[in-house]
Amino acid sequence: MNDEFSEWTLVAEISNDFDLGALLSELDAQNISYRLHRTEPCVELWVEFSDQVPEALKILEKIQEKQEKLQQNNTSFLGNQVLGNMSFQQQLYRMPVIGILLALSLLGTALVEWALPLIHWFTFQDFILIGNIPRFDTAPNAMSNGEYWRLVTPIFLHFGLFHIAFNALWTWELGRRIEPFAGSFHTLVIVLLMAVSSNLGQYLWGGPSLFGGMSGVVYGLLGYVWIRHKVSPRPQLAIPPGLLGFMLFWLLLGMSGIIDLLMSGSIANAAHAVGLVTGMILGGWAGYSEPKAPAP
Repeated sequence: MNDEFSEWTLVAEISNDFDLGALLSELDAQNISYRLHRTEPCVELWVEFSDQVPEALKILEKIQEKQEKLQQNNTSFLGNQVLGNMSFQQQLYRMPVIGILLALSLLGTALVEWALPLIHWFTFQDFILIGNIPRFDTAPNAMSNGEYWRLVTPIFLHFGLFHIAFNALWTWELGRRIEPFAGSFHTLVIVLLMAVSSNLGQYLWGGPSLFGGMSGVVYGLLGYVWIRHKVSPRPQLAIPPGLLGFMLFWLLLGMSGIIDLLMSGSIANAAHAVGLVTGMILGGWAGYSEPKAPAP
């Protein structure tokens, strides 16, 4: 040990790749007298007065935690950017839940187009066709028969090219922000919760009817990334304000009844609204549950 440090106290040996700027600024702000001794494997932090060692250690630990958290965030962000540069097949490998949702939605669209008599197995409540008019059973009867899959399966039924194209596009766009970041199991759980809540909301609002589509889940994913990013900002969850504004405008436009006048059938507005609220709640819960970096 060099004689110039003989009256000083060694606090810690710090890796050479550690960013010392924030640490030294904080030590200066707390009027802690320190010196650095650079060696080949590390940087030694020394303080002049032994009673300042606990405070110096506390500052060092706080800065280390912040830098580790920042590194994790940057790694996740870079991973999301890399995902955008992958081929479609490579992205699907990283997003199995989103891939399965899209595949089942395509299957549901095919059933509606070419095997209409079979879709009664996938609607929220069973029905039979009398001529071209469906006669619906009730959802409680379906549940009493153990047909619990009906709580989810309506999300896969799509009625027309525009319907599946719109939902597939936004499922992919929003899902690719969530699944690589939050994980496939987490994504599966929140999608199921969004599906059940939006389907149930539509049934309770509109009664027995033929409804379906991924829109409730899409609005749920939108609410999730919107609120989770607000609660715990992450670059990969950020969505352009214009996209958020468009989706909310479309929701309000659907509720106004104008779209129903311009197209056959009607929009499942209750599913959209309930899905959005469910996603916001789940996003807020997930954001608040994240370990927070210590405040500076």
